[in-house]
This record gives sequence, C-alpha cells and structure tokens, in this order.
Amino acid sequence: MKKDNIIKIVISIVVMLLLGYLAIFGLKFGDKTIIKSAKEVKTGLDISGGITITYQAEVEDGQEITAQDLEKSKVVIQTRLEAMNIYDYIIRTDTNTNQINVEIPTNTSDESVDPLAAVQGLDRTAVVQFRDGEGNILLEGEDIVSAKYSDDPTSSTGLPEPHVVLNFSTEGSTKFAQATEKMVGQAMPIYLDNEVICAPVVNSKIQDTSAIITVGGSTNAEKKALAEEYAMLIDSGSLPFNLKVINKEYIGPYVGQSALALSVRAGIVAFVLICVIMIAIYRLPGVVASCALVDYVAILLLILANTGVSLTLSGIAGLILSVGMAVDANVIIFERLKEELGQKVSYKKAFEKAFKNATSTIVDGNVTTIIVALVLYILGSGMVKGFGLVLALGVVLSLFSALVITRFMLKQVMPCANKSTFLFGVKREKEVVNNEDN
Repeated sequence: MKKDNIIKIVISIVVMLLLGYLAIFGLKFGDKTIIKSAKEVKTGLDISGGITITYQAEVEDGQEITAQDLEKSKVVIQTRLEAMNIYDYIIRTDTNTNQINVEIPTNTSDESVDPLAAVQGLDRTAVVQFRDGEGNILLEGEDIVSAKYSDDPTSSTGLPEPHVVLNFSTEGSTKFAQATEKMVGQAMPIYLDNEVICAPVVNSKIQDTSAIITVGGSTNAEKKALAEEYAMLIDSGSLPFNLKVINKEYIGPYVGQSALALSVRAGIVAFVLICVIMIAIYRLPGVVASCALVDYVAILLLILANTGVSLTLSGIAGLILSVGMAVDANVIIFERLKEELGQKVSYKKAFEKAFKNATSTIVDGNVTTIIVALVLYILGSGMVKGFGLVLALGVVLSLFSALVITRFMLKQVMPCANKSTFLFGVKREKEVVNNEDN
C-alpha cells in the first residue's frame, strides 16, 4: 500500500471521529453554541408532549365567518408552523364556535426554553401594506408572491444585514414602479398590521420585481429574529380575521421519553449488529462500510439538530429506513466487487467495474424512494410530512455515503487485494495475480 493511500485513510478516520464527536457533544465556544449535538434534536408531540392553544375568531359587527374562512386560517397557521420547521402539529377547526385548536410539540421540562415562544405570531393577521405619506394604500399582500429572510449584504450599506426580501407579482411590480416614481424623495412607510416596520426613502423610480425590508434592533440577533418573523408572517399570507387566545394548556406525550430511549437503544444495537455482520461477510470492505455508516448517521443527526426539525416516532422510522437503504447500497457494491475479484481481474479494474455496474442500480432504487418521500412531504401534513422529510433527507445522504464516502475509502484500501482477496470476502483459492493489464 502506498504512503498516499495511508495518509488518505488516516484523514478519513480523523473526519469520521470528528463527525462522531460533533454529533455526540456538539461545538460550543463559551456560552455560545456553534453546532448543536444530537441531544438537542427537537422531538414531537408523541415523544415530548407540547402545548395546545385555542383561538377564538373575532370579527367586526355584521361580518360572517364561513367554513372557508376557517379553512384558510388553518392553512395560514399550518404554513407558519412549517416555516419554523415544525411539522408535528395538529390543527382542528370548529365551525359551531368559530374556534381553532392548535397542538404543537415543545419540551415542557426544559425550563430554559419558553414553551410559548414557538407559537408567537401564529395569531397575527399579518396584513402588509405599502402606503404614501397620506395613508393611501399603494401595494398590499396580494401583490406579494413571496417573502424570504436573508442576511446578504444590502445595497444601502454593502454589509451583511438581516432583512426580508419581497418578490412582487407582475401586477405588483407595475404598482411598485408607479408608486416609487411618484414618491421620489419621500418616505414610503411599510405597515404590518397597521404598524410601521420601516419607512425607506425613495431615491428614484424602481423597476424591479423585488424589494427589501430592513428591521430595527439593538443587536444582530434581535434583527435576525425580527426579520425571520416578518418573512414568515408575510410569506404565509394574512388571516381573514383576528384571533384571540382563549385557552392554553400543556399536554403530555402520547408515547413518552421512554419510547424514545427504547428506540435509541434499539437503533444502537441494530447498528452494531449491522457492522458486525458486514465485517464478517465482506471483511475489509465491511470495515469501510461501517466507517461510512458512522459518517452518514453523524451527518444526518447534525442536520436534524441544527435545522430544528421536530423528530417524531414516524420520523425515526424514516431515519431507520434510510439507514437500511445505505446498507443496501453498500451490499450491492461489495457483491459486485466479490464477483469481479472472483473473475481473476486486477483490483483496480475490479473496483472500477464494481462501482460502474452498481451505481445505476443504487441510483434507480434510491431515486424512486426519494420521489415517494417528496410526494409524502408535499401532499401530506403533520407527522406524514415529517416522515417524508426525514426519509428524503436520509436517502439523499445514503446516496452520498455509498457513492462518495464508501468509494473514496474503498479506493484507498483496494491495494490490499494485491496480497490477499480473502480480505474482500473472496475465498483464498480464488486469489488472483495482480496484473494491471488483465
């Protein structure tokens, strides 16, 4: 084995250990958390419990609330929750009382976290309007296609700054150009629920399909939180009526932390057994696959912890299923490799042919699973959407694990076949003479 191969193997092992360390312990500098650990993965209603809130629809005298209004409100609240990476929720509407009940997960045992923080803003009507100095409405919510948070440098300062990017419809772009042409040199206040959130001065006519909203705040963290809230509220659309909170209650977990602990223990035991079986059958490639699986699980847990996605028992099922897909991909590769080595070809050609023949099979199987997961995510809701999200993410990472991580590490250990194909699960009587011209 060449020195270059040994160096790359050592680097791969160091990266694996680093990812494993980050997944278990995270990364902190003083009191600031840079990277969250797997222990900080949010859990859903069925594991950690949460909070239930009952909203009462409030309307002006003479206004009638229809079933369609309640359904629209349900969709708006659903969109706002998913914008906060909360997929494990239950929303119920009651047409008799004009009430909306929302259940969302939160760890009520963690005293450092305000359990009501996750529902702040859900009951805001979020009516956005651009007005002139006399209060006339120039643009409003229906003229805005989307609103997204960004911290890219702004044209005004050239420095990174939290802000909201608004994208207008075709009609909205026309209105915006006409409004800015009339208001050159004047301030154009932007209102959210009749509250001015900023009032930029128009320097010239703006013929663009987008605009930005900058926010106030004494610290960058406050500006970021406010900009994210504004983006979420505007992008989700406005409620057809005001909502008043009439009841808040904590709810216990449907299954509980014991189920999570049992699932974690079962997952660890299964992972160890998989690695043992892989090593016993495929020997050195089995060791490579085990290292790749450690990388895969660590990366997946780090993504879940740092994106704030709530993990439910159905999500855990999706995670375990994706691990199975990753193992299956490695099995396909190693079986191809054993076949090629058994045909008395050089280790280099065996490696290339094994991946060439296995890649299409692996990609086809994984792509179909990704499509199903995306359908569940797009068309499903609540726990079904969470399952689809975790499954899709896991399968994409399993592809990366098998076709990139496993391939890289296996390429470095393949020279061992020069001495003994037994290390690759091929019987000794089938050992080959390593001839690069075969």
